[in-house]
Amino acid sequence: MPNNLKDNLQSAKESVKGNLQNAKESVRENLHKSRENLQAARAQVVEARKCENINDPIDTHIVDYVAMVFSRIFIALHVIPNVVTVLSGLSGVAGGVILALNRGLGPDLLGVALVFLSAVFDASDGQVARLTKHYSRLGRMLDGAADASVYISLFVACVVRLWNRPVLLSPGAWHLVLPLLALVTFLLYVAQCQLPDYFKNMHMYMIDNSKGNELSRGKQVRAELAKARGFAKVLAFVYWNYTAAQERRAPNCQRLLDAIEVKGKNDALSDAFYAESRKLVKLTNLLTFNLRTIVLMACMLLHWELVGMLFVPVVLEPVRLVLLRRYEKLSRDLLPMV
Repeated sequence: MPNNLKDNLQSAKESVKGNLQNAKESVRENLHKSRENLQAARAQVVEARKCENINDPIDTHIVDYVAMVFSRIFIALHVIPNVVTVLSGLSGVAGGVILALNRGLGPDLLGVALVFLSAVFDASDGQVARLTKHYSRLGRMLDGAADASVYISLFVACVVRLWNRPVLLSPGAWHLVLPLLALVTFLLYVAQCQLPDYFKNMHMYMIDNSKGNELSRGKQVRAELAKARGFAKVLAFVYWNYTAAQERRAPNCQRLLDAIEVKGKNDALSDAFYAESRKLVKLTNLLTFNLRTIVLMACMLLHWELVGMLFVPVVLEPVRLVLLRRYEKLSRDLLPMV
């Protein structure tokens, strides 16, 4: 019996040891597979980006990865990018409507979630377009229209929520000033969207990034407008006005681009532009969707809607003016190099 017990204990010990070894190998293999899957996911996210060195940090580390989950589903279902763009607009507008109802914390959180889902879809439509090579001018126009629709709904929501809460004014004066403030805020928002978009595309154009470069010249869009028909003509007209406004705000950039069209780029010019432009990316990213939306959503949840609206003219507008001045100076300084 003692020998049998000893043999059984030895057998059990070896069995446990073997099971532990198998478990270790299984865990190691699963970790290896997980690491490979994460690396593959990151490679796909990077592949779907316009340009690695101009991304907003929140997009780089969070939004792009969440968006890729949806992008894979959309690609598997053969959903074209324009449909994703429409979903982005509808989600954001729905969020704005729910926030305008001001029914309490629960509905407000739902509205905020829909607005951020809109941001995820906004990133996803670009990923789907680049991964499937399904680009179109109509898609770019729809993207701008969807973004504008979302912010119109959010600023209207702010007005509705503030309507019966006059600040330092009589109700009658407040009802005149509040819509005017919302209109001015929206117009500044448009200007603050135009320039970062333009400068990012100019950055990619100067470094020959064909995957992400969407730089449009007014004369090109005007030619497309003449050929467009139906709803596409309406979108082309809006996009032409958008492009023309970008060009009017940055005349030195236009002189540089006009000279490049005639004489072409050279490596020294591209390197000099890139060296300075990459320093301005942080300023550019302050004017993109994430910061503005995070501040506005936080202010709406705290019932500080007026602070959220004033953030655009008081904080972001000076950033836009500094960014414009820096790019205008850069373009002027580089013009002799063409």
